[in-house]
Amino acid sequence: MSTILPKEPVITDRESVILSNAERRHLRRKFRGSIEAAREVLAPRNQLNKFIARKTAETARVAGDAVHIAKKNAPLIGAIGLGALIYAARRPISDWISRLRKSKTNTPDGD
Repeated sequence: MSTILPKEPVITDRESVILSNAERRHLRRKFRGSIEAAREVLAPRNQLNKFIARKTAETARVAGDAVHIAKKNAPLIGAIGLGALIYAARRPISDWISRLRKSKTNTPDGD
């Protein structure tokens, strides 16, 4: 008993040219599609939008971290803020205390 192998299909030159043209058209469409996709990704408008989205997300993350740290260390931050306020207002406070002392020493006697 012998095995019967299928014969390879006979492809004529005309059919070969038709198939190669179809393959070339398919590859050309695929290539043009990839070029369009690359142009879309590399467009300055899209690059700017991606950059803004990245920086917005990063800023939101940093702000969230800062709020968390501020809530965690609220008494310390308050004390530092109060110290800075008193340091910045030291001259007006000193003048106020001087005027207060001066007015107490210049009060008339009840004679």
